[in-house]
Amino acid sequence: MRSAGGLVFASSLLAAILFAAPLAHAERVTATGTRVENDTFGTANIWGRSLDLPAAGKIVRVMGGTYGFQLVNKDGDVVGDFLFPDDAVGFELPAGSYALRPLICRIHRHHHVEVTVEY
Repeated sequence: MRSAGGLVFASSLLAAILFAAPLAHAERVTATGTRVENDTFGTANIWGRSLDLPAAGKIVRVMGGTYGFQLVNKDGDVVGDFLFPDDAVGFELPAGSYALRPLICRIHRHHHVEVTVEY
């Protein structure tokens, strides 16, 4: 038969391990991209906050980007092309720097997208 003291010790040891162990958590970074085109004046502006990943990550959230968007690496290569923004969720990216390029339609010439990556 086990003694009550052994059970208390085991419970205390388990609690100490659980609370003393470092809690692992993922970091998140959010990038933005906005595109405005004016056909009357023949101008186009694209701006936003770049996606800088210090380690490989996965897209966990996309907001906006009604007509889709592209992920472009620092060399200008398209590394992700999404017609439906929700299709990007789960897409994995290696460490690096990326820009978001929202796609637009013939009628609506102004669009915005936000992408959150967990690494």
